[in-house]
Amino acid sequence: MEKLFKNLKKEIYKLWEKNLVLSNFTKLPKDLIYNELQSNIIEPAKKLKTWKSNSAKTGKIHDIIRELIPYISWKQTYEEKDVGKSFLEKYGYFEFFGSTGHFLTKEMSLYVIFFDTNNFYTWHNHEADELYFVLSGSAKFESVGDKSEILTSMKTRFHKSFQPHSLTTYNEKCLSLVIWRDKLKSSIQVVKK
Repeated sequence: MEKLFKNLKKEIYKLWEKNLVLSNFTKLPKDLIYNELQSNIIEPAKKLKTWKSNSAKTGKIHDIIRELIPYISWKQTYEEKDVGKSFLEKYGYFEFFGSTGHFLTKEMSLYVIFFDTNNFYTWHNHEADELYFVLSGSAKFESVGDKSEILTSMKTRFHKSFQPHSLTTYNEKCLSLVIWRDKLKSSIQVVKK
C-alpha cells in the first residue's frame, strides 16, 4: 500500500507545481516521512468508492484516493449533537500530510475531505488560515464577509483565521483538498453565523 500512498503524494506535488494558487498559499515540504497508519474505514467513504471523476486535470488524484479507501485512516471531527446524524452519514476526511497524517510534517497540514450529496457542513471557524481546493464535484461555499459561490473542480476558496464559513452540497458530491499553512493545532469551533 505504501506505493499507492506515494503515488498520491507524487500526483499532489505535480498539481502544486502547476497551480499558482496552491503554491502561493504554501510550499509543500520536501522531507515528508511515510507514516503507516492503521486503516479506519467509515461508511461515508464507501460512497466515494463508486464515484468516478469527470475531471481530466484531477481525475488521477481522485482515482488513487478511491483505490486507497480501505487503507486510509478516515476520521470525523464532530459529534452528532453538534452537526446532526445526517451530516455524519455524508462526511469524512483524512490527514494526508501533517503531524498525524499518512506523511509526517510539522510545516503544514493537507487533508482530503469528502461530502456526499445534499449535505450541509455547518458554520464553523478555526485559527488556521485555510484553503479549499475542489478536486471533483461541486459545493456552495459561504463565508462571512465574502460572496457565496459554487466551486467546481480546480477552484479554490480561502478562509482567513477565525472567519466563519460553511459548505453545502446539492446534487453532486464534493471531494476537496483542505490546506492549513499555520496554527496547525487549531481546534474547529461550531459557530453561529
